[in-house]
Amino acid sequence: MNMTARKFVGYEDELHDAARRGAGLEDFGDPAYRDGLRALLSAYDTDLPPTESIRRAAYRFILSILIARLYTQKGWAEYPDVLKIPIQRPLMITGLPRTGTTALHKLLSVDSQFQGVEFWLIGTPMIRPPRDTWEAHHEYRACIAKLGGADTIASRSRKAHDFVAGEVEDCDGFLAQSFVMDYVFSRGLLPTYSRWCSRQSLQEPYRRYANVLRLIGGRDPHKTWLLKSPPRMAEMDALLEVFPDACIIQTHRDPLLTIPSHCNLLNMWWQGVYGEVAPPDIIGPLECAFWRKALDRIQSVRRKFPLQFFDIDHRRFLADPMNTIRSVYEYFGLSLSPDVERQMHAWIAVSPTSKHGSHQYRLDSWGVTQAQIAETFAEYRAQHQFR
Repeated sequence: MNMTARKFVGYEDELHDAARRGAGLEDFGDPAYRDGLRALLSAYDTDLPPTESIRRAAYRFILSILIARLYTQKGWAEYPDVLKIPIQRPLMITGLPRTGTTALHKLLSVDSQFQGVEFWLIGTPMIRPPRDTWEAHHEYRACIAKLGGADTIASRSRKAHDFVAGEVEDCDGFLAQSFVMDYVFSRGLLPTYSRWCSRQSLQEPYRRYANVLRLIGGRDPHKTWLLKSPPRMAEMDALLEVFPDACIIQTHRDPLLTIPSHCNLLNMWWQGVYGEVAPPDIIGPLECAFWRKALDRIQSVRRKFPLQFFDIDHRRFLADPMNTIRSVYEYFGLSLSPDVERQMHAWIAVSPTSKHGSHQYRLDSWGVTQAQIAETFAEYRAQHQFR
């Protein structure tokens, strides 16, 4: 198929047909999501070069989101009662990227009182099957096979962020099902789509997000949700509208370290999706602007609901992870059993962040200098004594 033969907006019907064939399903649910999809398709036409590699990557990405919608609708149709399940006091980890959110997320997931979203279920949402049956599900096997490819985004970025089919992961994909998520789709490269998103409400995307969680946790309705997503800082007000009693852990680390590290990881992903169309020197200014705004937004929400937030300094977490974990449990009134503590100690012992090799990157390679990062985040750095 020659992807440069026509405008991307002309693929809307074809994408839906391909999703139906791929999932063997028909129902996409409420068609309101098509407004966001059309805005995205139009932005691909206007904001990106019409190279075949870029368009194929965009096609595959949108197709995966449509397939996830089909799986979601199927689950809700088969198990409508899951939509009545209350979600009480979910534990949400957020913070600047590269501040230990992933390590904290996976360490807490050792505790069976929590349930998270395993990576393989993001693209194919369903009631979570018993773990000992996962190998029998072709969706799980397909996810493992995809992650194991020699030349995939996941394999290239493994030193910085390791995706594992059967382990908990960010759940931004559920928000993407509504096609009103600028950070998920655009990453600053689609200004036309970004402007469209800025005029939209986030209520429906977050309601759908909550209902996807209800579906996946249908067999474990009483387990506490353990979730993680750095970009949720920018939408904390919308999140708390849907989860008003959420318990928020905000992680902190010096932006002089986190921003360059994140830009390096993002560059790996951009090269995998867009090739050389995204020069590295545009990444830094975009990311600095986004995360500065995200910090401002979460700080505004924290002033309204101060007791729902708990802070973790990355330096403390590295130096004494178990005492840090105990402080989380104590603050939110959670029970930490001796057996779970032993399991967590074991996880820490076998899970160094460098197990796939050192994540190496230059500090001044992304269109921003260390001095510019320091200026952008001066107030935040002073507040947390990053010097």
